[in-house]
Amino acid sequence: MNIDTQEAYLDTNTIVFAKSVIHALEDMIGTSFTLKKTSFREGVFASPFDMVAYIHFTGTVQGDYIFGLNEIFAAKLVEVYEEGMSKKDIRLIREEYSGFIKELLNTAVGLAIPALEQSFGELTYTPTTMVYGEMEFPEFKSGNILISSEQGEIMCGFSLNQAGVRIGKKLEQTLHELERMTKEVDKAHIAVKTILHLIHSTLVAVTPQGKILPGCGTATSIFGLSSDKDIIGLDLATFLELEIIDSRELEEFLQVFQTNTVISEEKISLIGKNEFINKQGKTFKLDWLPITNDSNQLLEKVLVIIEEVS
Repeated sequence: MNIDTQEAYLDTNTIVFAKSVIHALEDMIGTSFTLKKTSFREGVFASPFDMVAYIHFTGTVQGDYIFGLNEIFAAKLVEVYEEGMSKKDIRLIREEYSGFIKELLNTAVGLAIPALEQSFGELTYTPTTMVYGEMEFPEFKSGNILISSEQGEIMCGFSLNQAGVRIGKKLEQTLHELERMTKEVDKAHIAVKTILHLIHSTLVAVTPQGKILPGCGTATSIFGLSSDKDIIGLDLATFLELEIIDSRELEEFLQVFQTNTVISEEKISLIGKNEFINKQGKTFKLDWLPITNDSNQLLEKVLVIIEEVS
């Protein structure tokens, strides 16, 4: 993620959060606030006020929604402040205005966080934390902006762990790529099944010994079997119901896969017939595709396309 993108996340979500605070204040106490656009700053959050409230969010990314204001202003917002109150008097009524501030921040975050979730998926957030006096936030860049009314100002801040952004976006991209690949595999699987059906064929995967493996093994109508028939573990000769002579020839043919670690298509074409007759008189043509392990090049399995050519 480049610097411009990082700054765009801060700019956008800081403004969204500040506007959410404005809407929440108007709904809760009927007081109008104005967004002071020229006050926007980026940097580690630092409040000039004596009270800070914040909510931490986590998920593919993490960060904080923060605002700072003076305690006297907070008391005025809920109309519990009286002129001439001492600091001690104000502390005695903290419960009254701190409860309002917690509810205000929780409401504003509820309005703002869906915009962030559009980029990073579902996020969870903690209850509001209140801090009175000085507080040092972690060294994460945040966007900070003031909102104001006739009575005073509130600083709204949005911080984002930039490393988390990179990890979150990488995870998001990986998940999208995995989803795309899965869809392509599903389409390819459907296409293969369609082609095999049209040419009256089926596909199985077998061990070098000729045992049918899970994953690619399917029983189709060319064998008179239902689609849910369990054929995993059967010998290929048993599955095809070959005559004794053809069954022995198939077993001899499979010896090639058991004694060679590297099998070429040219070698397969030189080692015997690829058509076999079963007990019902059906003739099957078998095409072989050896699958080797990428790391050691040893033969892992053989894909067999079985076509009825009777």
